[in-house]
Amino acid sequence: MKKLLLTLGLLVASSSIMAQEQPNNRIISAGSSITEILIALGADDQLVALDVTSKKFNTNDQLPLVGYHRQLSAEGLMALSPTHIIGSAEMGPESTLTLLKNGGINVETVPSGDTEDELFLRIDKIAAITGTQEQAKALKASLKAKLQTMQQREVTSTPKVLFAMLSKGRPATIAGDKTTIDVIIELAGGQNPAKEMLSSYKPVSQEAMVEMQPDYLLVSDRAWQAMGGKDGILKEFPLLAATPAGSQDRIIPIQSSAIIGGLGIESLQLTDDLFQTFHPEDNK
Repeated sequence: MKKLLLTLGLLVASSSIMAQEQPNNRIISAGSSITEILIALGADDQLVALDVTSKKFNTNDQLPLVGYHRQLSAEGLMALSPTHIIGSAEMGPESTLTLLKNGGINVETVPSGDTEDELFLRIDKIAAITGTQEQAKALKASLKAKLQTMQQREVTSTPKVLFAMLSKGRPATIAGDKTTIDVIIELAGGQNPAKEMLSSYKPVSQEAMVEMQPDYLLVSDRAWQAMGGKDGILKEFPLLAATPAGSQDRIIPIQSSAIIGGLGIESLQLTDDLFQTFHPEDNK
């Protein structure tokens, strides 16, 4: 968390641009991938509330939390007198968004894709709302350089890396092609064995996971805590002990917010962390 906030701070400081006159907005951010951009653009003073996926940015609980971005309540949001609510296409429900629009609130949807272009479109749209277009230029230049470095890294191996959403009493749900975590795994110098088998997130059996023989298994930090870490996961999914990930202590918790809302700043930080884990021989 400290590393991420430091990264965001450096991105703001590195712009060396005089602050533009910003509009008198009151913004509710419905997504951590949006909140991190608002902070990186130096527009966090325009925030009046966050959704729960942005909780880690809520220093000293200064701002109210408005719930989950898919399950928003119009009454609670309107009580905050916002001028804007910004979210992804997953923001909802639609009935809440309609009530907000009818109440004169600007409901803004930003791209949530996993390409560089979609990330930059997200930044540009948020910058246009917040009056931080000059800061956006510096932010995009910094992120572009970071992405180019990641794409040009040479590795001596490409471990098989699987991401699973786990919960007690249910089959594991695996991330395949067209997911943010799949892009992160590739940028981190790994290969996703589920990529060729399925798209998006699909439930699979323990036997199918064993057949994939992942070298690393990534799980959400929330599932890791709820299930009692590695031992609890192996107790609930005992066949995973027959994979390199399960037998060699390579089940790794990751921040869920880094894979929600599309490829973002936190996603790139996670990519760097995973690269160092997957390729210690290439980090000497």
